[in-house]
Amino acid sequence: MTRLSLMNIGHILIKYVRINIINLFKKLIVLIIIMPFCEVVKNNCNLLCSHISAKFRDDLLIGTEHSYKVIPKCDTPQQQFLRRESEAKESDINYNLTSDEKKAIVLADPKFGMFSLFKYHFTRGYRNEMLIKKNAVYCSHIFSLLGFLPIIIFLAQWSIYIALIADQSSNIYNFEICANQADWRQKLIMFGTCALYFVKSFFLWDNLTDRTRLNKMIPSTDSWTMIDTFQEFGFNLFVYAANIWIIYNGHSVAEMVMDCVAMEFLMNLDNEFEASYFEYLPEAADDIYDNVFITYNENYKLLEKKDKKCSFYCLHCLTFIPFKALLASLLVFPIFCLFMMVYAPICK
Repeated sequence: MTRLSLMNIGHILIKYVRINIINLFKKLIVLIIIMPFCEVVKNNCNLLCSHISAKFRDDLLIGTEHSYKVIPKCDTPQQQFLRRESEAKESDINYNLTSDEKKAIVLADPKFGMFSLFKYHFTRGYRNEMLIKKNAVYCSHIFSLLGFLPIIIFLAQWSIYIALIADQSSNIYNFEICANQADWRQKLIMFGTCALYFVKSFFLWDNLTDRTRLNKMIPSTDSWTMIDTFQEFGFNLFVYAANIWIIYNGHSVAEMVMDCVAMEFLMNLDNEFEASYFEYLPEAADDIYDNVFITYNENYKLLEKKDKKCSFYCLHCLTFIPFKALLASLLVFPIFCLFMMVYAPICK
């Protein structure tokens, strides 16, 4: 064989070995990185889609989706609760909650808001039993009924919100889709705010999930609890969306930050009222938990009975679209924030 043919054979062997090594690395990358990653994505997407599907079955946002298994491996909360309760009774463990624990559960229930608190005063609180036992008089308790304080808080939140939105709307002249006139500081504030709300948007959904997993709750069978539920989750979403819009239309960094802080304060007014009310009179929380709240299973059975009544069925129909729209908005909001993280700094 000539020297030239030996060199050709050597080049062919080297090329063959190189191709095989490259193919081997590709297979290793697929086996070690891509396939496990795809499996992780598939499992997470399956769990997320199953959870969303279960949540959309719960048209009143009252947690009835927790009656079903999200995926076959899951367990239902009432099964866990019943097992825990039966084990406590068998071992003679005192299953009573402390006053602080009862207050925390009352505050955590999203269906117990300003209207439910006012209804409590109208049906039980007017007796002033806690004040008599405590030998004290709290104006917040007495005037919650006489002065309609919870309802005033609700009206104050929406009045300020509507006024701020109307003021911002009246200050917009010659609106352009992508003016690109702001300086780098305003663009940076815009990006930071959208990034912050992008992160917070996931906690909005988690808040909806966690706060509807209570073992004892206010009965979900009247219009007041539906209003409070929509207010608790819907108003937060409206405030976040309004904040992004207000900051996008702001012309001063200090003004943009102050508007953002003001809206966040507005969002928490009702929760702060409840917390302050029960801080002075925790006995009221005990009374609500012991005599107004019912167990998860009792609430579920009560809903089944109420569904057979025409008035409650009509109420179901009226609230079906608003609550479904709220769920859809909570799902779309992270995508909106992600879009604004890119669009707003460029076009502001």
